[in-house]
Amino acid sequence: MKNGEKPPAKGSVKRRPAPEGELFREDVFETIIAHLEDRFDSHDFIFEMMRRFPREYTASLYECRRSKDPIQTLHAKIGRKLLEFGDLIRKTDRKSSRNARGLPSGNQHWEKIEAE
Repeated sequence: MKNGEKPPAKGSVKRRPAPEGELFREDVFETIIAHLEDRFDSHDFIFEMMRRFPREYTASLYECRRSKDPIQTLHAKIGRKLLEFGDLIRKTDRKSSRNARGLPSGNQHWEKIEAE
C-alpha cells in the first residue's frame, strides 16, 4: 500500500474510477460517424452513441451531475467535439428534431465529406 493506505475491507471490491473522457476518444466518435447515414443531426449522433457506448456515455453523464442540467451539458460537449472532425463531416443547417427527452429542439445537422 502507498502512503499509509489501508487495504480494502475483507469482501469489498476496490473500484477504479471511470476513465475521464473515455467517451470523447477520437475512435469513439469516428466509429459512430461511420455507422450513421450520410446526413444526420446531433441527436442522431447522440442516440447512436448511447446505443454503442452505454457505459462510457453514462460515466460521462455522471461527470456532469453537478451542472444545472447534466444531459444538456453533456450533449453540448458532444456537439462541440463533433466540430473537431472537419475531415469527416461538415455542418449544414440547424433544424428541429426530438432530443433524448423526446421533446423537439433545434440542433445541428451534418453531412459526411466524401473521400477524394
